[in-house]
Amino acid sequence: MDEYKPKINLRRAVLVVILAIVLMAVAGWLLSRENFNQMFEAIRNADRLLIASATAIYFVGAAIWAGRWQTALSFIDRRISFGNRYLILCATVFLNNITPGARVGGDPLGRIYMLHKLENMSYSSGMASVIGEFALTPLIVVSFLMAGLLLQFGKGSLQSSLLIIAAWALAALGTLFVPRLFFQRRIAAKGMSRITSRVLGWFGKRQNVQETVEGIDAFYSSTYTIMDKWQKVLLIGGWTLLISAFDILRLYTIFIALGYHPQIPILLVASSLQIIVGLVPLLPGGLVIVEGSLISVFAFLGVPLNLAMAATVIERAISFVLSTIIGVGVFSYLGVKMATRPNTQN
Repeated sequence: MDEYKPKINLRRAVLVVILAIVLMAVAGWLLSRENFNQMFEAIRNADRLLIASATAIYFVGAAIWAGRWQTALSFIDRRISFGNRYLILCATVFLNNITPGARVGGDPLGRIYMLHKLENMSYSSGMASVIGEFALTPLIVVSFLMAGLLLQFGKGSLQSSLLIIAAWALAALGTLFVPRLFFQRRIAAKGMSRITSRVLGWFGKRQNVQETVEGIDAFYSSTYTIMDKWQKVLLIGGWTLLISAFDILRLYTIFIALGYHPQIPILLVASSLQIIVGLVPLLPGGLVIVEGSLISVFAFLGVPLNLAMAATVIERAISFVLSTIIGVGVFSYLGVKMATRPNTQN
């Protein structure tokens, strides 16, 4: 079997690097003009109860995420206890935060591996549940971003409004129909087989070609089962909307704790943009690029710079630092459970 050799899109890689440099340069320029003491003073004076509330909102959001995952699992007749789902997701966040490949560390590779070892679920079913639960995430993230831009820049400018609406319409069509077509027609199934064989080799799992092809075929079938009916897609979308609403609520609570009342466009753009830039595979968990983007967006949309910096520090302390600390403990616990369980079949 030919070894899979990943192709590197040099032009895309260069554009991503340029974007990261620009964002970090803008953030650095903004920070150089502001006294850090004002930021620290704002953090010291923040309402501690509201900061604790923002932290609680983050972990409630993770519980909602666990609910969305079970919905995707139920469409392929699988069920996992809430406790195990929640712990696996906490460990997934930790893996996402420490891997330069953005979400490739915990989602989907780490999660389906833990799912297989802890729940004896096949890799194909685990992968299908992970891919399926994100069926409408791109659409909702882009919709929030476009709505924020429309509210902020579309007022009084018909041309800008039409341009934003047209961009949203194209994104909506792509995210709604392309994934369904991809899994229905089994596009790139052979390439997926080669990639899967290579990835399983990293975990010490060697399979022959026929076994891998059968697994990929089951993955395509299971994933399409999750999104074959609009009722299922809309249910997944409802969960995703709720998760996004909690992300916005967390940002709003942080700003209120700092004594600042943010406008809706700020929250919509910031909550969606940090997800998008966090996918850039440069640094673990989008470190630096997410912070630079948030500070830049907040300041550009009118938030005082010291409060923009303070809000970013608190947000990342919750969503990156605290989640990583808790995640490493959970991952260690699950690692012990996986090591003590008998070997399972693929």
